[in-house]
Amino acid sequence: MANYQKNNNKNVKSDVTATKQKTYRYKKRKNRSIAKRVVIIVSVMVILMVSVSFVSTINTAENKSIKSANAVTSNVSKTESKTESSKLPAKPKEPTTPQYTFENTFKINSEKLTSKQKAELNEKLTSEFILLYDMTSDEIIYRKNSGKKLYPASTTKILTSIVACKIISDPKKIITVGDEIELIGEESSIAGLEKGMKLKFETLLDALMLPSGNDAAYTVAVNCARIYKKDQSIPNKDAVKIFMELVNDCAKQLGAKNTHFVTPDGWHDNNHFTTAEDLARFTAYAKTIPLIKKSCAKPYAKWELDDGRILEWENSNKLLLSGTELYSEYCDGMKTGFTDEAGSSVIASATISGHTLIAVVMNGQTLYAKYNDVNYLFDEGFKANDLEYKYGFS
Repeated sequence: MANYQKNNNKNVKSDVTATKQKTYRYKKRKNRSIAKRVVIIVSVMVILMVSVSFVSTINTAENKSIKSANAVTSNVSKTESKTESSKLPAKPKEPTTPQYTFENTFKINSEKLTSKQKAELNEKLTSEFILLYDMTSDEIIYRKNSGKKLYPASTTKILTSIVACKIISDPKKIITVGDEIELIGEESSIAGLEKGMKLKFETLLDALMLPSGNDAAYTVAVNCARIYKKDQSIPNKDAVKIFMELVNDCAKQLGAKNTHFVTPDGWHDNNHFTTAEDLARFTAYAKTIPLIKKSCAKPYAKWELDDGRILEWENSNKLLLSGTELYSEYCDGMKTGFTDEAGSSVIASATISGHTLIAVVMNGQTLYAKYNDVNYLFDEGFKANDLEYKYGFS
């Protein structure tokens, strides 16, 4: 019994020990299992973190690449845009409208001529529209229908020459005659210009003023408009319109009250009109431009072109041609005119001892009656200034 008890106690101890060992081993395995799980979880977390970081890095890189690409594209676009813009022709600036400054007031002095002088003039003068202007004293001293509408015919060319000289200041500038000369009306007065002729501006001005060349008027108008606009491709008719806008603007600046010009040569148009007073303003201003003053005073002009051709003209103003009963050594301009509608007209100037008078005589009764009217006016006008005027064979 005692031995059995001992053996039983040994067995119990042995079982306890075995149980403890099993429990220890179980716990050990369990701990190992947990450790493995922890390692796995940590590893997974690390992998996830690395993956997220990698993806984020890739996205950032892609974003940077996209931004960089966009920037490059933008810069390329801007560069291309600038390149394209640089290829486009620059829009030309609108030229500045020519300015004309003239301080003459054209005040009326009805007392400058005596009653006897005025009475004699009223009896002698036959033209419809008349004005006598004392340029030196800046006074209108005689007038007849001077504010009434009239057709100027070729006296228009005085204003044409003014605008031309404003646009072309160099008398030696070469102007090439083109097909604009075909714009003239039938039976026009011409200077004999031909397409392709190369003329100095001074020569062209003589062609305009002495023989009253309508071909010269259109050559002036078209070339001046193209020079003004800096565009040689402007069609002829468009160029004429541009030039006439400049002409009418000039008239307004010079104080014209009732003037509207349509053509550069004065060819008749019902909308092409002016007054004797306005014509006096244009003429007085033209006298201040040396090139016009010089041209209008020439009785004759002869020019040899570079190709050897000769252009030669006699002034249509008979007051300048010696050896006739109309001639006066004191006359120094300005312009004649004639159309069926305007009648026979002349604007004349004369100077004695530095004193200048301008006579506007429009729609004379005959071709030469206008010259007689001018001489009568100058005779009385200079007499009022204690100066003696001579004309004809006297």
